[in-house]
Amino acid sequence: MRTIKFLCALLISVTVTSCTITEKMIINDNGSGKFAYDIDGTKMMSMMGSAFKGDEKEQTKKNKKKDTTRKKVIDSTFTFKEMFANKQDSISKLSPEEQAKIKKMERFSVRMIIDEEKGIMNYSMFTDFNSISELQDVMSPVESMKSISPTGQQSGGMGMAPDALEDNSSTSFFYDGKTFKKTITKIEKKKEANKEVSEEDDANKMEESLEMFYDQSNFKIVYQFPKAVKKISIENALYSEDRKTITIEYPLKDYMENPDKLNFEVIFE
Repeated sequence: MRTIKFLCALLISVTVTSCTITEKMIINDNGSGKFAYDIDGTKMMSMMGSAFKGDEKEQTKKNKKKDTTRKKVIDSTFTFKEMFANKQDSISKLSPEEQAKIKKMERFSVRMIIDEEKGIMNYSMFTDFNSISELQDVMSPVESMKSISPTGQQSGGMGMAPDALEDNSSTSFFYDGKTFKKTITKIEKKKEANKEVSEEDDANKMEESLEMFYDQSNFKIVYQFPKAVKKISIENALYSEDRKTITIEYPLKDYMENPDKLNFEVIFE
């Protein structure tokens, strides 16, 4: 439960400060591989101060002899399947579309590292795949952050509305050993009608916070292939010395506003 508390506090911090989201993929010779989203929350560490202090006070009440000056260190790994186990009643009330998203997430594991003294906070969501076809319509970078508490208020989690962080794109991959393609299709957000004024105000405030977050944050792609890359159809790509790894970085705002412009194709030697 303590780990979940920090995950929720992390997501709150994400909406008010900057971070770097890195999408990683490793493809092996046989087409299998690993896929991950890494969130570097180093800049968020100061925003977590209240969560740490609150937890320390709670523990001090239970044990007055506890040394509260000791800095907190957490290195925890768990699966989304475990996280959702006690939320089945809430999940069953969601739409079929939302339930399908949660079902996809159950294959992912999570690792969270927090070192208060060193100012480190890193969150990673990762999974293995046997074929790249298993990654079709994988969640977007921003959706990966919402996944910390995917049912929002209905789960009694960190209290944000379910659509506060909404998936803005659909992604598909293609790989046949000769070429690799990433295709992102933008999803237009549907606006709900007949909202109460207070709800609209809350939504506007959340949207402003997210806009600030997008402006200050970066999105990075790091893909490692089993073959050297001959060429790639995007200008700002960087290559490793053996040309088997490509790195592409841009402001998260670019991804959110025009994700389809970030499509690219790789041709191997």
